[in-house]
Amino acid sequence: MKMASRLLAVLSVAGLSAAAMAQPNSTYIALADSVGFGITTGASYSQISNGDRGYVSLVADWFGSQNGGTRPGVLNLSVFGDSTGSFGTTTNPARALNTNYAALPVSQSARFAAAVAAETGAGRTISAVTVSLGANDLLQVIQQPGFQLLPAPQQVALVGAALQTAQTNLVQIYAGLRAALPTTPIIAVGYYDAFAALPSQPDPTNPLAPFNPNPAFTAAATVSLNQIIEGVATAFGARYVDVFSAFAGQEAVLTNMVLDQTTAFNVHPTPAGYQVIAGQIIPAPGVAALLGLAGLVAVRRRRSAA
Repeated sequence: MKMASRLLAVLSVAGLSAAAMAQPNSTYIALADSVGFGITTGASYSQISNGDRGYVSLVADWFGSQNGGTRPGVLNLSVFGDSTGSFGTTTNPARALNTNYAALPVSQSARFAAAVAAETGAGRTISAVTVSLGANDLLQVIQQPGFQLLPAPQQVALVGAALQTAQTNLVQIYAGLRAALPTTPIIAVGYYDAFAALPSQPDPTNPLAPFNPNPAFTAAATVSLNQIIEGVATAFGARYVDVFSAFAGQEAVLTNMVLDQTTAFNVHPTPAGYQVIAGQIIPAPGVAALLGLAGLVAVRRRRSAA
């Protein structure tokens, strides 16, 4: 009984029980860039969707499996190309690809605020929020013309400045999320290093990639970004999910960097990659360090047995 009580207390503090996230009449909201929107090959870059795909769909399915098959409503507000800076602006036209943005122009931030008001006003619970933001802050620097030809100190300085700005923006974003939803589970999804799938030297056979970023450089930048995401998320009571480690060594099969040659630097996950991301968000039952998502049902069973 004491052990069950302690486990229940852990789950309560984490705020991530399956029962809480998969209750009937609840809504799961996703805030993100193209990874959260479920982009895969270049063909999907222009597809219009409601975003119930990729890891978002898999996570929603799991929530439903924990609630007798009753899947929560899914409101994916992710916007292809959004960065931590454009999250609060209307400058990104790609939101037109997301059918959850019927009224344009509106920022992802404003759309989230409106969604919270609408869902709670209708008596529905916002049961969970996943957030994937920050990668485009780096990509906007790394992929700008001439960046790869700059001396290493200049590259480091530019990336460092982008990371500082991302940190400032993420603090504002998470502060707003927590203010709007004081007790709702928020899950911060980290990033993988898609560039690790490329050879360290230029590939003359690939006209879409005349030069490749230094893999050590992109790995270090991604790790730094993830550390910022984790630090900010933790400060606001969100749970950080490590995707970098899960992709490490498998980037060539878990991303489209080498599998899709129709688009230069297609950093997006393959279906297998999205499965891996979902698997990090939804850990296997019994993993003690991640009991926050393992399900309150297990704890209740232990309590009953006691």
